[in-house]
Amino acid sequence: MPPHAYGNQQGRVFAVAQNNASATAGLVLGIIAMVFSIMAPFFFLICCVFSIPLAFLGIIFSHIGYSNAKTTGVGKRQAIAGLILNWPSLLLGLIPIVSGLYPEFFSWI
Repeated sequence: MPPHAYGNQQGRVFAVAQNNASATAGLVLGIIAMVFSIMAPFFFLICCVFSIPLAFLGIIFSHIGYSNAKTTGVGKRQAIAGLILNWPSLLLGLIPIVSGLYPEFFSWI
């Protein structure tokens, strides 16, 4: 009997690491957006220009990641953490603009 080219692999179990890239992206965007939202009052709303779009994208990615986590079972906590970070950072960016605390934001209109 000829020897096997790859050796005897009986009894070995190969595990494939699963990840949820959408949940991870939502979490990372949430962290960055929250940092920009907290810094916004100190830099005269410059950071809101970055935090609002990042938070909006983070919300989308986190919801997609949460939906994927329901089917795969991977990344549910990351998606929830992304949602917890992104929704308040979006509100922290929008409330000063909508309430009129920074009228110079609308001066270009």
